[in-house]
Amino acid sequence: MDIKNKKFATRAVHAGQHPDHETGALVAPMYLTSTYVFTPENMDRYLAGDKEGIYTYGRSRNPTQNMFQEKLASLEGADMALATGSGMAAISMALLGTVHAGDHIIACKTVYGGTFALFTKIFPELNIETTFVSEMTPANLDAAKKPNTKAVYVETILNPTLEVLDLDPVYAWAKANGIRSFVDNTFTTPYHYRPLEHGADVVLHSTTKYVNGHGDHLGGIIACDAAYHEKLRSGVYQEFGPVPSPFACWLGLRGLKTLHLRMRAHAENAMKLAQWMEKHPKITSVTYPGLASHPQHDIAVRQFENGFSGMLGFCVKGGLKEARKVIDGMDMAYYAVSLGDLDTLVEHPGTMTHGKMTPEEREKAEIFDNYIRISVGIEDIDDIIADIDRALEAI
Repeated sequence: MDIKNKKFATRAVHAGQHPDHETGALVAPMYLTSTYVFTPENMDRYLAGDKEGIYTYGRSRNPTQNMFQEKLASLEGADMALATGSGMAAISMALLGTVHAGDHIIACKTVYGGTFALFTKIFPELNIETTFVSEMTPANLDAAKKPNTKAVYVETILNPTLEVLDLDPVYAWAKANGIRSFVDNTFTTPYHYRPLEHGADVVLHSTTKYVNGHGDHLGGIIACDAAYHEKLRSGVYQEFGPVPSPFACWLGLRGLKTLHLRMRAHAENAMKLAQWMEKHPKITSVTYPGLASHPQHDIAVRQFENGFSGMLGFCVKGGLKEARKVIDGMDMAYYAVSLGDLDTLVEHPGTMTHGKMTPEEREKAEIFDNYIRISVGIEDIDDIIADIDRALEAI
């Protein structure tokens, strides 16, 4: 089957996978092996530099991992993809293929808490500096640029504030300045947005989230061109060894088959919930890119397709005490870190994902004590609304 010309839903089901040639099994098996046996023929090929289709060791390649990578690459429109054991491993490996001691990164003002810790605690120990820019305009990027700037890092929807950046000018600026651009596409997934089609260089995912979507997988992925993929795979990836298990890759494959169906349901529920929340007297503000009231709604409409994902934020009347009361009062929506599951998950960024930031850093990033983030699940929207409405009675 020529999968390249098929539409998104068809590629989600079929890309990277085929019935098992030996048994006819519709679902390909997991390859639970750490090493592979050479034949005289493939050893000769391998020594001659022809490694296509030859497996040697699980830290380098695994057939189940390759299937997962091929499916995600197809959906992102990338030449290749490289799976890792976590989303943070994907971010770290992707950047360490570009930045080294003495180099500089420009990043958007608000990023996932783990990424912020990487940029402000781990990378400084490696003599890698990061400048956070409040508005990613070409003028501000020019002001932040240094002779040693090697990377620009952005998120498609900022975590956790749900601000939407105008990304095309960022990619264009990076290319014009010979700087590699990195995009965390976890919140939107390729169903809503494909950064490479807009000029980005490297796309990153925590596949733990929407890509898998079932709350039973931990992983990350890097999608990019073939040259950068091979540079990473044969370099920092091979030596650091952040490989995912074959089982994790198999679960990721299963999740991607329904990505389009799940994202459609998440986005539809999130929009209905956001519209309901805007009218609630105990909610002071609602942040969802699909709402006309969102500050970057026009950008989101132009930039994304098929909806605006399932991530929503809101502020309740009061402060931390009131926010905790609302969260504790929810019954069906679970109080938990992470996102993108079939279940509705609620978290308090100020004390959870971004709890390692100082109060001053959170204030600067506009992560307020009364702010609650919801990963809207695919339950019946009436039940989600009823659960949150009941919880709001606590304040």
